[in-house]
Amino acid sequence: MAEYNRSEALDLALYDMPALQPCEPEYQPERELAPKRRSGEDRRKEVFADAVHAFKIFAVAVTLLALFASILFSRISLAVLEREATEIQTKISEAESENTRLQMAFNSSVSREKVEEYAVSVLGMQKLERYQIHYFEDRDGDEVVVADGEAVVKADNE
Repeated sequence: MAEYNRSEALDLALYDMPALQPCEPEYQPERELAPKRRSGEDRRKEVFADAVHAFKIFAVAVTLLALFASILFSRISLAVLEREATEIQTKISEAESENTRLQMAFNSSVSREKVEEYAVSVLGMQKLERYQIHYFEDRDGDEVVVADGEAVVKADNE
C-alpha cells in the first residue's frame, strides 16, 4: 500500500507547454498620448446626437408601453364582455323556463273542463238541452241603418 503514495509514475513535465514568443506585428498604429481637444461646435454636435439617441430610446419605450397597455386593455374588455354575455345567456334561459312554466299553467287553467266547472260552480250556469235551442230565420233580408236615421234594405237575390 505504500507504493500508491509515491509520485514516480506521474511525469508532469510531459504536459508543460513551451512558452510562446510574441511576434512583432508589421504595423503598429501610432498611439495618442494626450486626448485631442475638441472645439465647442464638436461638443454641441455630440451632445445633440446623444440627446437624439436618448429621445429615440424614450420614444421606442413609450411606444412599446402603449402597445402593451392596449393589449392589456383589450384583454380586460374581452373578459368583461364574455362575463356579461354569460350573464345574459343565463337570464335568457331562466326567462325561457319561466315562460314555459307560465304557458303550462295558463293552458291548464283555461282548459275546457275547467271553464265548464267554473261556469257551473261559480256562475251557476247549466248546460243547454236540445229543447232549449231556438233558431230564427229572417225572411225580409238584412237592414242597415245609416247615421242620419235612413234605413237601407238589401235584397236577398243580389
